[in-house]
Formats: sequence, structure tokens, C-alpha cells
Amino acid sequence: MAVLSNINRSQAPELTVAPAKATPAPARPHDEPPDNPPESAPEPDKLPAPTGPLEKKGARKRKAHTKSRRGCGNCKLRRVKCDEGKPCCKRCQSFGVTCNYDRLSSDLQVADEAAFIGGAPPMTTISLNRQVLSMLNDSLHRQSPSKKTMLFGLEDLAIVNRYHERTILTMGTPQTRHVYQRESVKLAFEHPFLCHLVITVTLMHDRFSVTTKQSPAELVHWLEGTAHFHKLLANAKRGALSSSEKDAVWIASVLIGCATLAQVDSDNPEELWPLKCAFTDLNWLKMNNGKYEIWRHVNLRRPDSALRAVAQEHRQDPGPMISDQDALRVLPPELQELLEVNHPSASPLTNPYYIIAAVLGRLLPLDANPTNMLVFITFLSQITARFQTLLEDKDPRALLLLLYFDAKIIEHGRWWWWNRSVLEGKAICIYLERYHSNISHLDLLMEYPKSRLWSASPLSCGPVDWDATTSN
Repeated sequence: MAVLSNINRSQAPELTVAPAKATPAPARPHDEPPDNPPESAPEPDKLPAPTGPLEKKGARKRKAHTKSRRGCGNCKLRRVKCDEGKPCCKRCQSFGVTCNYDRLSSDLQVADEAAFIGGAPPMTTISLNRQVLSMLNDSLHRQSPSKKTMLFGLEDLAIVNRYHERTILTMGTPQTRHVYQRESVKLAFEHPFLCHLVITVTLMHDRFSVTTKQSPAELVHWLEGTAHFHKLLANAKRGALSSSEKDAVWIASVLIGCATLAQVDSDNPEELWPLKCAFTDLNWLKMNNGKYEIWRHVNLRRPDSALRAVAQEHRQDPGPMISDQDALRVLPPELQELLEVNHPSASPLTNPYYIIAAVLGRLLPLDANPTNMLVFITFLSQITARFQTLLEDKDPRALLLLLYFDAKIIEHGRWWWWNRSVLEGKAICIYLERYHSNISHLDLLMEYPKSRLWSASPLSCGPVDWDATTSN
């Protein structure tokens, strides 16, 4: 079965694809909720015809036509005009797929012989995959018409299928992972830069338990995907993205974030930060900070977003939380004393460790499971610029807090965080014992992280597959 036939459309909204270039029109007054910033990009179905360089003298102009609002989902996905014939339109008959007017049918499913009205033979999986490749590479040419680009092949579709069936299910929460699964492949076939990133992350997942070294294919797809991603970010700041592009940019930021966490330059802690310095030090943290800015620009709460469920999940109340004082008391007494967070005058304003220490105190008693993954990610969201500077300066107390978090987060068993938390955690342990052995009670402070990090073996055994063992 072709890759697209695996995508369940039962819950998916119809894709509305905006033209690649268009002159923005003013947004309608009530397109956005009142608390959202105004969108300068028009709705996809309101875009005017392209102007400027496309209208050269003698160039072929597209004939005016009335858009079909009741066409089948496959024709909309393929961007062709549907004749709206029922039970199967002529386009789907000739293309060799079952027609899907309702939302209960999957996209581009290969049709059985009995489904054809005109008696045309059904297309083989290879034929259908070649049609999908043609659509994808056409989108690639439209994205970069003036330069030679790397075309996708059948082997790339096999990688995308592994992403759809395996890799994407290791991301998100039980409430959002299937939203990402349903929408990300459709968006990847519409936006080639996202397809490059999908392939990159899947190839990283393929080699997870084998090697930390990147393959040439990974690097090529990474460069192709991130180059166009940065161009879209510039457009996002100007409010010049279509709805589909905004959703694609957000999924791309999720994949880039996971890839940045997953890529560890060596499986030897002696060659990693903070023992060794490189321009990529703490890139994962900088990328995480950038995601919050992207979140603000793409606004997944907008009515036309296919990822609104993701925004709703992020807005949910995490439940009752213990006070800062109670959270700080969870930490080992020696750590409280070292951080000076147990003093009466300690506060977020007077102590740069206070906020992160309180967050850590809330996390340590929790049992890691898929439902509280977002709670653990709050640790990253609470890292202030002041605390990040301390990490960059290799401040021993800041390193200890990050070390405790690394030792705790391995319980989640996410492959894209596993190597970094274990290997970088070991590097922090070695660094502290080598260069800060004069810290009071250092041996006691190191007991918890060392017992967890040295009992984990990220390269000889895979991570815990929470998603496979937990029911939805």
C-alpha cells in the first residue's frame, strides 16, 4: 500500500492549499480570537491571483474558473479540479484510487477493481508511489524554481512510511501524537522542506542504538530542510504565511527540536560538553527557546489550523502544584544549602537558582509516564536568560541542577532525549568531580545522578517504549 494510504482521514479536516506566492489581502475582523495578535496573512480561499514577475508578456495565463467546494478529498489533495461525479469522480478513476467525498475514507487509497465504474485497471503500489513522488517533486520545483534541487525517490517514501508508523508516535503526548501522525505527512507532501526534516529525524531514529555519527543522507536532508525553514521563519515574522505553512513550520520546529536533542557528537563523555567546548554547545537549549517565539507567530489556536488540538493540550491546567517552599524541601538538604534556596530571603529575584530548583523539586517525586511529559518540559521553559548564562559559564551549581534533571528525564525513555541525558549527564559528573571537588558534600550530591546514569546503557539497549505499552 502506498504511503498515503496509511493516513487515516477519519478525523482529518480537508487540506486547503494556498498559492505559493500571492499579494496579501486584509484579514477579516473575526478570523482570530480576540486575545490573539492580528494576522496579516489572508485566508487561503481569499488569496487574489498572483501578480508581478509571474505575469510576463506572452506568458500563459490560467483560465478563470469556478472553484469546486464539493469535490472529493483526493482531488483537493492533488490540487486538480474535481468533476464531482458520484460515487467516483473521473479523476480518481483514471488515477486508480477510491473516491473519498466523506471524511471516513483514507486519502489516495488504491482502488479494487470492483470500485471502478469505467473498468480501468487499478494502479499498483509502485505506480501510485510514483504519482505521489511526482506531486512532491513538482512542489519542490515550485518552492525553488531558479535552482537545482535534490529530488525525492521511492526509497524516501519508504522512510516517510517508517516515520508515519513509528517515529512520529514517539513524540507528543497521548492526546497529540495521533494529531501529529495524521497531519504531518500530509503537510510534508505539500511542503518539501518538511519532508526533508521528516526523513532526517527518521534516519536518526533508525541509527539510534547503533551509532552517534550522522550519515551523509541525514546531513543532506537536514541542510535542505533547515534552509527553507529559516526563510519561512522570516516570512512568519512579517505575517506572510498561509495557514498550511504555519502548521508546517510548527511541526518542523518540533522535529528540529527533537533532532537537536538527539544529535550527540560522540558516545564518549570525555568528548562532550562541559568537558570539551564546541560551537554547538547548548544548541538544544537555544532551539527550545526559539520554539516559544515560533509558537507565538504560528498561533495554533487559530480556527483554520489543523493542529488546534495541540494548542488545546498545551492550555490544559496541569493540576494542583505544591508551593515553591514545599518543592524546594524535596531536594537533598546538601543541595538546598549549596544553592542557598533554604534561606528566608531567597526568592526568584535574589537567587538565580530558585526557579529551576523549585521546578526540579516538583519533578523528582513524579513517576515518568506519557501523560506528564509536558510537565517535565516545563523545566526547559523555566530556564531564564540569567540561568542559561550560568550554564554557558559552567557554573557548578547550575550544572548540578541540570545533572539532576538529566538523571530524572531518562525515565521517560524517549530516544531523542536518551543519549543526551545519559552521555551529557556523565560528562557533567566527570567535570564536577575533576574541577570542583572542593564542593562541600559533593560525594553525597552525586549519589543520585551517578546511580541512575551509570546503570543506563543507551547504546546497547533501546529506550523504554512508553507509547507501545500505554493505552490511549
